[in-house]
Amino acid sequence: MSYPLLNYGNKLPAVGVAQKLLNARAGSSLVADGDFGSKTKAAVKEFQKPRGLTVDGVIGQNTWGRMSQMAENLRIIDCVDVFDPSLYTLEAKDILKAGGNPILIGGMSNGVEQAVTEILIAAGSEPIFLLRFHGHGASGVAGISFGQGGIPGEHNASIHEGNWAYMQPIIARLKPIFGPYGCIQFMHCSTGKGDSGRKMLQKIADTTGVPATAAINDQLGGGLDTFRFEGATFTALPGGQTLKSWSASRPEFVGMSVP
Repeated sequence: MSYPLLNYGNKLPAVGVAQKLLNARAGSSLVADGDFGSKTKAAVKEFQKPRGLTVDGVIGQNTWGRMSQMAENLRIIDCVDVFDPSLYTLEAKDILKAGGNPILIGGMSNGVEQAVTEILIAAGSEPIFLLRFHGHGASGVAGISFGQGGIPGEHNASIHEGNWAYMQPIIARLKPIFGPYGCIQFMHCSTGKGDSGRKMLQKIADTTGVPATAAINDQLGGGLDTFRFEGATFTALPGGQTLKSWSASRPEFVGMSVP
């Protein structure tokens, strides 16, 4: 599965989920706050060492795979804007190699609505942990079937404040797919940057009922960068929550030792 790569310094909803897993599966006593600090890094190393994993304190594919054994509600859906063919060559192929099955959206009018329809089909009746979008963006803009960033996409091919009145009911259709650990990541350049980025992510979080995260700066993509944010991020939480309160309120995983 195409798990998110988590490292020291990350402040993300997925970190809070990983902290809950470490407490349940390794007997750690972490405060689930979504902040990947020194205690979380040490707990990851303590989990990795006896299981023959690379002891690097990084939660990558292998560590996620072992931590999440027998865990429910941790499905991931990736949606890739392949109107730019480089995103297929890099992001989509990386996801396939990791065992994911990305939804590929080419250039089209009403591409956001098409993406949402395909996401709903892929989700089925099983709850989602992470919905991750890959494309080009700019401050407050996330391209879904646009193939470029910097300006809002024409014909409803991207999400931005200028078309939010039209997009809001479309994005609202995603709300039922998320489980108790549900969150959204936009792996676009600069989508979370500035006031427009924060406002757009907050609208998405309030509409879907789950945290929405995006990068503040540019993202190169490809390789490990398909699965991680390259630098600072902004996360909007629904209903006035903080990252710490959201993380702490997630259900506990069933305690069990994994080999």
